Amino acid sequence: MSELESELFHNAHADIDLHDNETKPLYISKIVLNGDGSFSPLPESLCRAVFDEVLTQPLQNVQNSIVLLESIRKKLLFTGLFSDVNLTLDNDPDAASLSKLNKNISETYGIEAPLSTQVKVSLKSPNFNTLSGTSTLSDDDISIVGSKSWKNILGQADAENLGIGIHWNPISNEWDGKNARFIFSLPLVKMPSVRAIVEAQGFKRDLYSKPFIAPEDEHSQKEYTVGAGFQKRWICNISKSVPLLYTGVSVVHRNLQGFKPFASEFYIPFKGTFEKTSFVTSFIHDTRRCTGTFPLSGYQFELNNEYVISQSQRGSKRLPRCYNFNKTKFHLEHHASHWKDKITRSFQLQGGGIYPLGPEARIVHPLDRFQLGGLNSLKGFHLNGIGTGGQNFFYKLGLSISHKLSNTSNAPLRLQYFLNLGNASSNYKTIFKSYAATTGLSLIYRTPQALLDLTYAHPLTSRPQDLSKPGLSVGMSLTFF
Repeated sequence: MSELESELFHNAHADIDLHDNETKPLYISKIVLNGDGSFSPLPESLCRAVFDEVLTQPLQNVQNSIVLLESIRKKLLFTGLFSDVNLTLDNDPDAASLSKLNKNISETYGIEAPLSTQVKVSLKSPNFNTLSGTSTLSDDDISIVGSKSWKNILGQADAENLGIGIHWNPISNEWDGKNARFIFSLPLVKMPSVRAIVEAQGFKRDLYSKPFIAPEDEHSQKEYTVGAGFQKRWICNISKSVPLLYTGVSVVHRNLQGFKPFASEFYIPFKGTFEKTSFVTSFIHDTRRCTGTFPLSGYQFELNNEYVISQSQRGSKRLPRCYNFNKTKFHLEHHASHWKDKITRSFQLQGGGIYPLGPEARIVHPLDRFQLGGLNSLKGFHLNGIGTGGQNFFYKLGLSISHKLSNTSNAPLRLQYFLNLGNASSNYKTIFKSYAATTGLSLIYRTPQALLDLTYAHPLTSRPQDLSKPGLSVGMSLTFF
């Protein structure tokens, strides 16, 4: 479970202060909002939606109030406006409230006189205005990413976020890439667990002096994406987690240029501009328990699906519908620890496929195909070094045993023994006939502020289509500000 979802689940199940038994009748006469020690009201429309049931049905007993206030707390947390919400029931000594109570509660109810009660809502706001920078270093890539977040202009959603990054190629000694991403989210007033998402991102990179690109295929890539959709969150009591479901529409514009005259047929048909419109769906369920960000137990399941509804090439040439395809990818990992978290065994399985909507997937852009290989993908092989270029199908299986080092307290530092294997292929019928495999030893440190992966890998296979990378590899990421 991510830090955000873990905090949401914890806060949504915090105890509500009660001062009476479950059958005691209450009349909720007042709602008091306080934020960080001062009065901090919600936007009017959101306030009415969240507290509507309390305002329209003020006569409750203690037991019903527990359920009702838990529902209100979850709605407030789902808005993203608050990092913590505490609700307290207390006596309302206001004379005006008592007068209203005597006027509206008839003796014909034949019940014990209800107590005039006020709901005190304590709201803690996170720091929306944040600035951070992250530097990443690996054997064949150096990048710097800056991120700025702030409370959005409508004041009803969590922070907007803008990230900008640049990349350095240590082989060619040149800046060969840049990217940017902007995200805006707005929870629905009547149902804050559902939020509208608008996202825009783009990147430009030069594929020169890369081991996975043949010299004749070197070129530059540009891609711009705009997406909009809805995300649904809910709290799963059994697994103590917050699953996420997203569905929306994505529009992508691409441009491959700078090819040499003798480029291969894998890339040259896609020279120039290319547009794609798709329905996208993703589901994430994460129950992992971590120290730092190193998982100790639980599982994570992620499923992504893209249904392509239209494609066009070079600005005007719309491709027939039979050229469209459906692209699916999944990720599953499971972790279990023993002997007071000293030993952790992990299992990972990933896979994906591109399935044509017509007789065959005649047009699949190189940026849509799957790549496998690299320190974060399949250790012991170069980045995108499994198979020949991108492929329509892939799978990856990973097994590892992680050992806690002595005298490291609860630090997320582990010595890991791993065995990975996988393959990328253009045909699902042949994908399991051969594979690339590697084993080795890694020293791993993971926190939100720092990531370190020092790996010694030994490839177990030597297929001619793979780019093996035996020996030592280093990956490091630092977040500052």
